Amino acid sequence: MPKHQVPQQYINPFTDFGFKKLFGEESSKEYLIDFLNSVFEDFIPKIKELTYHKNEHLGNSENDRNAVFDLYCKSDKDERFIIELQKVEQLYFKQRTLFYSTFAIQEQAKKGIWDFKLMPIYCIGILNFTFHDNANKYLHFGKILDIQTKEVLLDTLNFAYIECPKFNKTINKNSSNHDKWLYAFTQLSNLDHMPNELKNKIFEEFFKQANVLKLNKSDLANYNNSIKYYRDLHNIEEQNLQKGLQKGVQQGIKQGIQQGIKQGIELGEHKKALAIAKALKNTKNLTIEQIAHSTGLNVEEIKKI
Repeated sequence: MPKHQVPQQYINPFTDFGFKKLFGEESSKEYLIDFLNSVFEDFIPKIKELTYHKNEHLGNSENDRNAVFDLYCKSDKDERFIIELQKVEQLYFKQRTLFYSTFAIQEQAKKGIWDFKLMPIYCIGILNFTFHDNANKYLHFGKILDIQTKEVLLDTLNFAYIECPKFNKTINKNSSNHDKWLYAFTQLSNLDHMPNELKNKIFEEFFKQANVLKLNKSDLANYNNSIKYYRDLHNIEEQNLQKGLQKGVQQGIKQGIQQGIKQGIELGEHKKALAIAKALKNTKNLTIEQIAHSTGLNVEEIKKI
């Protein structure tokens, strides 16, 4: 650890280990239920109980692609919840969640006659990057709707995405549970104590679960490896960003030089045209309109010569 660096007090939930430790174990199930009920209260049915299921699903043949979710759960009403944490920007992430949803559909098929009655599937993406231009909109919900009436045509497939970097609210004791959870999730690894505004039983237990000092030797080693991988990903992303910026600057300079040359030529041509117009104006045989036509200058310019 570099000199004077303060040890991290709480687990970073954007790491693979951190997310699963805080939300993917039987001992932390109550946090996941409260998190989902609070953040998506207007989008998902209220969850009373969840059962964790295998998060790796195989296709029907050896040639099919595997799908690995971060968390795959079923509610007591048999609704499916696919929860995916995305640490860095990825192209086609929304399409990937659509691909994931197909496995939750296929597993509902039963041998023999299948009546195609499907239980609802909720695909939730927790993103540590932004993909939408609206700076204030950090939550996105999707269903299959009628284009004209906006009525729900099919309520089986449901998608939700949180752009975590856009959540910048402060909290107080009267803040909603929605805001408190998103604050805790996005700020957890930056805090050195639990804020007073979060003091209630579930957050007190959550912060205990998140305390790095409470990890056993094996979990601590796994967490450190997860942190290293997370930082490596962001270093690569930062390097790619810098390369992109440098390339953009170089292209900008090149375009600027080309534009400057073009403007210089145009300016030289304009001065040349003025000189020709001045010479033609001294003759008595040409009108101003004829000079304008010959030089490409406008009449007002020629009158001022």
